[in-house]
Amino acid sequence: MSYLVLARKWRPQTFDDMTGQEHVVRTVANAIKMNRVAHAYLFCGPRGVGKTTAARLLAKALNCENGPTPEPCGKCQACTEIAAGTSVDVAEIDGASNNGVENVREIRENAKYLPQRDRHKIYIIDEVHMLSGAAFNALLKTLEEPPGHVKFIFATTEAHKLPDTILSRCQRHNFRRISAAVMLQRLKYICEQEKVAISERALSMVVRQSEGGMRDALSLLDQIFSACGPEPKDEDVADALGTIDRTVVQDFADALVRKDARRVLERVEEVFNRGTDLKRLTEELALQLRHLFVAKTLGEAPAELAESERNALTALAKDADPAQISRLFDVVHGCVWDVSRAAHPRLALEMALLKAIQLSPVGSIPELLARVDRLAAGLGPEDARKVAAGAPGGRSSSANFRSH
Repeated sequence: MSYLVLARKWRPQTFDDMTGQEHVVRTVANAIKMNRVAHAYLFCGPRGVGKTTAARLLAKALNCENGPTPEPCGKCQACTEIAAGTSVDVAEIDGASNNGVENVREIRENAKYLPQRDRHKIYIIDEVHMLSGAAFNALLKTLEEPPGHVKFIFATTEAHKLPDTILSRCQRHNFRRISAAVMLQRLKYICEQEKVAISERALSMVVRQSEGGMRDALSLLDQIFSACGPEPKDEDVADALGTIDRTVVQDFADALVRKDARRVLERVEEVFNRGTDLKRLTEELALQLRHLFVAKTLGEAPAELAESERNALTALAKDADPAQISRLFDVVHGCVWDVSRAAHPRLALEMALLKAIQLSPVGSIPELLARVDRLAAGLGPEDARKVAAGAPGGRSSSANFRSH
């Protein structure tokens, strides 16, 4: 048998297996239990979050021999054929390549006839926003008042491109990006079942690069397994994904917080000579500073990071000032565009990082007030009166500063 990629092998076969879309699963399952299934559904959201999978599961739930049921058996002929995409009564249509009015006319004509075997005739149209205006108009009447045996399930990544006349005739469900913590747990389980010993740090790289899409994450895992074998090392995973080694990013953040300009320049030279994408490095560094600010504010690092990364961030946050981290982030994040467009990206990155070190606050507001108080206490009576009066050349007193 040919190899089955992880994204297909681990595709959810029941509603309980759906990761991160509990709000949709709950609504659809309750509709089936209460016999309130709509005649048309619209599943919209980012790519790779389970829209087409949910459409197939709904089709199985409606046509299962034990159904309609929110828990299809997965073993009857209807369930197995729907899962394989070979059911005679469930048509999966690609809206991008079947977007003409003649394709919709064919659907309208076929919808008149009863299902050949199953309970419902179901049309799943993926990327439905690709249909032409004439095709949408041809679909309106059938979509509003379809025969009782027909159900429509639409999936799209760009719901704003659908006409309001179509949106008003569908029950809409918005799919979310899968949270990093939930995805990390799912990937751990899949790696255990596949008998691949991969670190949590490496899986965190996969989670970050997938941007909330489970299909993207599983495709990246396939790539890692092929490139690195059953025991991938963190540095090999970073090379396979084309990402920046997290230890390098952590070292950059540590050098910025500790104002170690020499170390910053040395690290920039190292990554430049290694051929690293400097724009991607800047983006990763900005993200690291964001995580550092979260750790300083909440007292704990974000949960989606590996345990070793969380510990390192928490330790560094104790030595950093919130105002300093905020300033570092502003400068680094603001230079992403400059680095990507600069004739010499290395120079743009070096100057931005040195500027971040020089301009970052040297202390918090309470510390500055305390220094002003100590300076005021050491002044003579005449100088103190000038400071209090805000005379030219003087500074307003700490009390006045507090009042503002």
